[in-house]
Amino acid sequence: MTKDRALLFAVVGGIGSGKSFATAALRAFGFPCFDADAEARRLFDDPAILDVLRDRWGASVVSPDGTVDRRRLAEIVFAPTAEARTELDFLNRTTRPPLFARFRRWLDAVRASDAEFAVLDAPLLFEVGWESDVDFVIFVEASRATRVRRVAERGWSAEELDRREANQLPLDVKRARADFVLVNDDALDAEKNGKTCKNDKNEDAAPTAPPSPTDATAQIARIVEEARRRRAARP
Repeated sequence: MTKDRALLFAVVGGIGSGKSFATAALRAFGFPCFDADAEARRLFDDPAILDVLRDRWGASVVSPDGTVDRRRLAEIVFAPTAEARTELDFLNRTTRPPLFARFRRWLDAVRASDAEFAVLDAPLLFEVGWESDVDFVIFVEASRATRVRRVAERGWSAEELDRREANQLPLDVKRARADFVLVNDDALDAEKNGKTCKNDKNEDAAPTAPPSPTDATAQIARIVEEARRRRAARP
């Protein structure tokens, strides 16, 4: 970590934990952001990638307007079948290399700028092996009950949530590998949990506040201040 380049925050967490909220709070500081999911969706505008997907799964994955039918694609790669994992692996092999190339171009530009910090919104940070480019990892924590309620607003069942997370690293592993924990739980679950979170990975990590959805923004502010303190302490 050096003082003369932008340092990179990465935001990870379970599905429905509120990673987008955390990212938005960081962006409010004026930090540039790379949204890996949004960039992955833009990849589907590439005719070459669209052709690969059509060759693999047929015309059903192409909408009438000529774009990828993401709902149909999700039905294939996250289906409750033994074959789904193979299909997901194929999709990842197709999209991850060009996505990483986009990320590297963005990161090089950010680090050539005068930005203090930048933000990587990459839910699969550890799964794709991008953590070596990151200075601080923020894990957004929420109970399963809270996350089930949130994903229900997307039309997902609890079973769909579990099926998709089965393709990811366990949440306790992600939490242990993070530098900071941000609690973004619903009030009811916060009341049940009644705990203060500090990441055991680093004894110097700044503790978060007790779980409270109204305090998540304040937690982000404290994380940024702690990151600044650590940066200033470096040679």
